[in-house]
Amino acid sequence: MSIAEAIMKRKSIRSYTAQDVSDDDLKTIIEAGRWAPNAGPYTISVIRSADLLKRINDLTLRAMLASGNDFLIERASLPGYQPLYGAPVMMILSGPTDAPYTQLNVATCAENMLLAATELGLGSCFLRSPTFALNAEENHALAAEAGIPEGSLMQCGIIVGYTDDEDKFRRMEREKRGTVTYID
Repeated sequence: MSIAEAIMKRKSIRSYTAQDVSDDDLKTIIEAGRWAPNAGPYTISVIRSADLLKRINDLTLRAMLASGNDFLIERASLPGYQPLYGAPVMMILSGPTDAPYTQLNVATCAENMLLAATELGLGSCFLRSPTFALNAEENHALAAEAGIPEGSLMQCGIIVGYTDDEDKFRRMEREKRGTVTYID
C-alpha cells in the first residue's frame, strides 16, 4: 500500500473484535510514531491490560457525562456506548506541560501511527475524550499507572485492533476538509 492509499483508506473505527494485535504489528506502529517530525520530547504508553483499559474506559465515560459539553454528553448517553470502543490496545501520547511544542509533537506521532495501522490492515481511531479523565488531578494515580510521566499530560490516544463488522457508533462517512489557497 502506498502512503497515498493509506491516507485515503484511513478512517476512525469505533468497533473492534477481541483479537490481539501482534507484537510485530505494535512495534511497527510504535516505530512509525517515533520517526515522526518533532521538536521535543513525548511519551508513547502502550496499554494492553484489559483491566486498565476498562478502568480508563469507565472513567472516561463518567467524565464525558459530567463534562458539560453537549456533544460529549450526547455520545456518552448512547445505549451501549464505550469510549474505547472495545479496542484491545490503546496508546496514550503524552508530553511535558512545560514544552512549547508538545501538542504538535504528539499530533505528528499520532498521524504516523494511524497510517501505519491502516497499512497493516488494522482499524484505528484517534481519541481525545480520555484526556478529560486522565488529566484530572483526582485521577493522578491512574494516569501514572497508564504510563503518563510526572509533569506530563495526555494529549491524545490511539486505539488499534481488528475491525468488528458492526460499527454502530460511526459518526459519518469521511470527507475532505480544510480550505486550500494557492498564492503564486
